[in-house]
Amino acid sequence: MKNVSMQKIADELGISKNSVSQALRDTKEVSDELKTEVRRVAEKLGYDYSPHKKKPKGTFAVLATSFALQQASFFGEIIKYLYFYSGENQRDILTVEVTPEMVEHEILPVQLSDYEGVFIVSHISDRYISKIINQNIPTVIIDHHSYKFAADCILTKNTDGAYLATNLLIEHGYKKIGFIGDIDFSPSYKERYRGYVQALTDSDLPLEEKVTITKIKENQGELFNRLKGIETIPEAWFCVNSGLAFMLNYYLQSLGYVIPRDISIICFDETEFNHMAIPSITNVSTDLKYMAQLGVTTLLNRLENPDLPYTHTQIVPHLNILESVKL
Repeated sequence: MKNVSMQKIADELGISKNSVSQALRDTKEVSDELKTEVRRVAEKLGYDYSPHKKKPKGTFAVLATSFALQQASFFGEIIKYLYFYSGENQRDILTVEVTPEMVEHEILPVQLSDYEGVFIVSHISDRYISKIINQNIPTVIIDHHSYKFAADCILTKNTDGAYLATNLLIEHGYKKIGFIGDIDFSPSYKERYRGYVQALTDSDLPLEEKVTITKIKENQGELFNRLKGIETIPEAWFCVNSGLAFMLNYYLQSLGYVIPRDISIICFDETEFNHMAIPSITNVSTDLKYMAQLGVTTLLNRLENPDLPYTHTQIVPHLNILESVKL
């Protein structure tokens, strides 16, 4: 059997791969004439489109980048519960890795249109996500949203969570609170910055530029170089994620500071980094199991009601008081 893709058939006929998929699946979206022509070319090229080769109706796809799939204690937890709740609703589910090459060249996963519905976990790129949405497959995006596309999204109430974390510090007497996070990396990080700023504003505390790091790559070398340029370390830091907080904790201790006696640290998200760190890092986080449950519920509702307006559902995060904040 030849290794022939639907894209090859599409190229032969000068039509889209989605139209080929619809024709082979005998959907009403394409004409009988096109179905006949697609099957003729498929047979000529040696493409096997027999029913047993297709994903069965009722299968969901989880799309995530290689980077997201490596975050086992965060996105891995979400995906685990997507499997659980999809299974409870008699749906099969498969994880499809989106590689950097696929994103760069805007290559969609093979036979994506054979899935009944799609979950996109975390951000990929807005152009790539828009291309997926344009396939007209019911899609729910988890932990990401954008002004550039319209879709159902399950989100964390990031601004409220960052406000809650920063305000915890303020309520316990901290007046100089630093911020670390690349706010252009994702909408979530920008929202967390807004919550941090709002908490300072509401308490009439200044936003000090020298300790407000809003553009930084998430690697130890760059973080350490940026921190070396700060003459006066603040009393406390808020980090947009646990990885940055873990690196910050290590850096400060390498200078001889005792956490939290000398400096307190709080971050967004609870992952393995919070508990690997010594001391453990206080955080504000989202119920990932509930996030996945809402994702499945939202996709099932979209399948039953395809014409309803899109919704953005936000989960209010909660504080986890651990050891890195002196209260």
